[in-house]
Amino acid sequence: MKVILDSDCLIKLTRAKAKEVVLRNIDAYIPPKVFEETVTIPKEEGYPDAFIIEDNQRNGLLSIGEIKDDKDVEEMVKRLGMGYGEADVFRLFKKGRFDIIASDDRRFLNIIDALDVPYMTTSALILYLFNQKVLNREEAKIYINNLKEMISEEEYYLAIREVE
Repeated sequence: MKVILDSDCLIKLTRAKAKEVVLRNIDAYIPPKVFEETVTIPKEEGYPDAFIIEDNQRNGLLSIGEIKDDKDVEEMVKRLGMGYGEADVFRLFKKGRFDIIASDDRRFLNIIDALDVPYMTTSALILYLFNQKVLNREEAKIYINNLKEMISEEEYYLAIREVE
């Protein structure tokens, strides 16, 4: 599965200690602005997550997708008021070679849902790996529990119920 991750999803996966297992089992991409948001700027501020994400990119677990200019997509981004990184995620997806977007940004998810763009949340990525038999029940529960403080209560309980 070829997935574009936004900053929110990538950071949550890192903090939940699930990023490596996810990146080893999907074809993961981020656009340049997400790299900037998760690596370039945070490295200057000394955030350890940034160094870990950069290592994943260097080791081939995470690719930086190339954005191409498209006037129609730019018009949509502007009219829909997409944020900095989310706009780049959308631009990359519109290139047409990706299966899904992974994000937890509710506003962004509402926009792409209205546009019939397929998406998953961070916990859904964990559930995907569980359903693909990459993770066993206990591993999936650990990762979901690690996400508990970063996702909505409803999403947490739905995810836990799915693995039980």
